[in-house]
Amino acid sequence: MMHIHTQAEGTLDYTTLFYIPKTAPFDLFQVDHQAGVKLYVKRVFITEDDKELMPSYLRFVRGVIDSEDLPLNVSREILQQNRILAKIKSNSVKKILSELTALTKKKDKYLEFYEQYGRLLKEGAYQDFENRDTLLELLKFKSSKTDDFTSLAEYVDRMKEDQKSIYYITGENEASLRNSPLLEMYNGKDMEVLIMDDPFDEIIIPSLQKYKEKPFKSVHHSDAADDLKTEDSKSDKKDLKPLVKKIKKVLGGQVKDVLVSSRLNESPSCIVADQNDPTAKMQEMFKGMGQSTMPDVKPILEINPEHKIVKKMKSLGKTKTFEDLCWLLYEQAMLIEGIKLPNPATFVTRLNNFLIKSI
Repeated sequence: MMHIHTQAEGTLDYTTLFYIPKTAPFDLFQVDHQAGVKLYVKRVFITEDDKELMPSYLRFVRGVIDSEDLPLNVSREILQQNRILAKIKSNSVKKILSELTALTKKKDKYLEFYEQYGRLLKEGAYQDFENRDTLLELLKFKSSKTDDFTSLAEYVDRMKEDQKSIYYITGENEASLRNSPLLEMYNGKDMEVLIMDDPFDEIIIPSLQKYKEKPFKSVHHSDAADDLKTEDSKSDKKDLKPLVKKIKKVLGGQVKDVLVSSRLNESPSCIVADQNDPTAKMQEMFKGMGQSTMPDVKPILEINPEHKIVKKMKSLGKTKTFEDLCWLLYEQAMLIEGIKLPNPATFVTRLNNFLIKSI
């Protein structure tokens, strides 16, 4: 895809020649992936399997480093603490990132690169604090306002004057995310939300915290809508207090809380995570990675005070129909978020009962 050549003379005397393959290697995310950069000293081969040559997020880079300043009998132990090699590595990383920054001006060419290696740049933003600002400029995301990739700088330029945060939504399916109930309020206010359908984003983005003093805020969390609440939504809470109490009693320990939503326009319900809790999807990911000790944090159910189902529930007593509706509001919100139901058969039975009544 591209090559990068450097010949340094002066305080340090070294030559580097790096290549970026057009297609990512199939084993790029496997534990036993072999590094692609080889170290030479005065054109004598020293090693090719050393983490000191290149950070792990640039493991797609192939090429050679040839130093004139290192001793020929240098050992692996000495390499790990060698200041000369550390400086060569630092300079090489900055050079590669500089060339990638220049490549962003050729939009089609850069997207070709990003589709192959974009996930590794996110990994770098997570790991490499020294070069984080540069890496953030290289990241691209899909957006609720465009089908094309957009940069964080472009997003910030398009932000509303009163918008305080960079909003984003995470998941595994772009189409589902674009139609998520969690976006209804933002779409209604013409606010852009970044669509992050890479599973890595769920872990990496929260660690970045902010971009140009604008904090990242996940729409999956309960506090995401705080800046956009109105006086009307506060009055709705008082009117629906008895209903909220009844729903919470039916669902019991399945939810952390039941709240009147200010983010829903069309959907009857949605689930969100408490401000400092991991999302339901993140919990599922960690469990899939073998993190069995992770606590089981319950979601918050939000209900739409203007939806016909919720309005109908206000007039229902503590009947079987009311209980089934409570569970259906919760279970459909879980399904929309891509969360597996613990008992799908029970959900289907409830749904069939309502279909029978409507026929």
